[in-house]
Amino acid sequence: MAKAAPQLRWVTAAIAALVFAAGCGDVPTSGLLQHTALPGTGGQQGTVCCGVIVSPPASGSSPSEIVENFLLAGTDFGDHHAIARQYLTRAANRSWQPGPGPAVTVIARPPTVSSTHRPFGSQDTAVVEISAQELGKLSTSGQYTPAAHGQAQLNQEFTLQQVHHQWRIATLPSGGVNQPSSELLLTKDLFRLAYQPRNLYYFDPAGKGRDLVPDPVFVPIDSSDPAAELVRALLVSPQQWLAGAVLSAFPPAAEPSRPVQILPGSKTAVVALTLPKSATGPTSLAQMASQLVWTLTSSPYGSASIQAVKLVVNGHVWTPPGVSSAVLSRNNYPQPALEPPRKENLYFLGSNGAARVLGPQDSNHAVPGQAGTGQVPLTSIAVSPDQQYLAGIGGPAGAATLYTSSLSAAAKPHASASARALHVRMSGASITSVSWDRNDDLWVAGSSGGQARVWLLDASKGKPVSVGLPAALRDVTALRVAPDGVRVAMIAKVSAHASGGNGPGTEVLLGAVVRTPDQLSGQVMLSIAGPIGADLLRPSALSWYDADHLLVVNQAPPGPQLEEVPVDGDRSSYQGPEPDMASIAAAGPLNSLFVGLQTGYLAKSVGLGELWNQFTAGHAVTYPG
Repeated sequence: MAKAAPQLRWVTAAIAALVFAAGCGDVPTSGLLQHTALPGTGGQQGTVCCGVIVSPPASGSSPSEIVENFLLAGTDFGDHHAIARQYLTRAANRSWQPGPGPAVTVIARPPTVSSTHRPFGSQDTAVVEISAQELGKLSTSGQYTPAAHGQAQLNQEFTLQQVHHQWRIATLPSGGVNQPSSELLLTKDLFRLAYQPRNLYYFDPAGKGRDLVPDPVFVPIDSSDPAAELVRALLVSPQQWLAGAVLSAFPPAAEPSRPVQILPGSKTAVVALTLPKSATGPTSLAQMASQLVWTLTSSPYGSASIQAVKLVVNGHVWTPPGVSSAVLSRNNYPQPALEPPRKENLYFLGSNGAARVLGPQDSNHAVPGQAGTGQVPLTSIAVSPDQQYLAGIGGPAGAATLYTSSLSAAAKPHASASARALHVRMSGASITSVSWDRNDDLWVAGSSGGQARVWLLDASKGKPVSVGLPAALRDVTALRVAPDGVRVAMIAKVSAHASGGNGPGTEVLLGAVVRTPDQLSGQVMLSIAGPIGADLLRPSALSWYDADHLLVVNQAPPGPQLEEVPVDGDRSSYQGPEPDMASIAAAGPLNSLFVGLQTGYLAKSVGLGELWNQFTAGHAVTYPG
């Protein structure tokens, strides 16, 4: 038998990138992607999906070539992976069930064949062992989780048998007890060709059925209908890290009554559903329509071809009460927390620890009350989204004091000394970060008794409430609540076991606020989605840029760098260096970027990728939130 090649001959990254740039990112929203039959030797036929040539098994292929092309054929979703199934024996074909939204293992490069051999005494059986560097996994519900520290070693084994003198895969890698794996194995380049990032939208339980929260997912491009894939995913209850943190208006019995249709010559999707009568009230339908409109028309990671939705319920077109048209867009369901803010005030600390606010024409002045005097030197601040409250950290790092102040009360004429004062809310703990949510609740991160801690406080009264955290967290050094009030981004040290390394690793984590239904206990927990920005070496500060991206200061050699980190788990985007960068403040593309420097000055940039200019003396820069 011929010696196996040291590396499987997959489509190269250069070809994949070239094809992707040529137009794979602009995905049709209905109908099959164009498959073009290719002439091949010996009557072989193949298909083209997003530029990748996928063909059935060629006569005389070696065991390693069969495994190679089976993995490549996983990018073609046509007719339930019909081409990939031709590489399997009849029994393996029956047991291999990747489903319409299959699980995927994403690897850095084409796998290496570490061993190809035939068991002793067998001429009709061969074993192919492969190894690769795993970057992450995609669940069947579309959530992507990067591997610990960005990479993990992956080893898999395939057993092949001769079927009519041709090699076919008889045993797939194990996916559990007596179960073959149904995961697809794709390089990062093929994954980007086969999948597109999108958002599903669910409701904040505290938002009274109005406020939506995005759930980043990846959906197959080469499916019968990408829009239908999104609807199918949306009809399933919120999964994994968002389960218990958000709600869906769709009842469990909701089903599509026909495929999603795109009206000819328009960008309107017609979604037809079968619903139980109990779920067809105007409030319930308005909430379902809101989820559908935002899920199908929003594409925060690229262009969206659908701009409106028409909802058909139990065979009848639904028009909301008081609305003249059944064609619904995001204008019908505005979501201020998901739209970039127009103009936000910037806050920072002066050299004396006094809180200041940046005004028109880049002038700045002290905030009202004691917080703006420097009488209590502060080292870090946060201002509530409605700019009514300020929180500040003062004192030594290991025994800090947390203060809060009502800016609105302090600004009133003839305000009392109490109204203008900074009030002590916590002391003696190691406090590293503070952030306000949209409900004027204050989130405080730090440690106590050698354990990572997060506390929740009311704006002006009450004792701190301890927030439940995963046991793997060792220290939370930065925390920011998203504008939607449900998602939380943090920088934390994670135990060696959880991070997959020999020691605690510092990671950027995405979490969700889960509140127990028991109103008496009032317990609050953080459910962690997993690491994002896994390619960052030493993240030290972060800020939400928009609803789908963070900006993270990465302390990587030769100096601090700014990275844009998508919350869907994809790779970070380098935005350039800025020497001595310590803190970052961002509020979308309509506001300037600011960084606090270790030299005691602020620097300003008009946008991502633009130059930085030293601005004024100050540190601990922040936008509201």
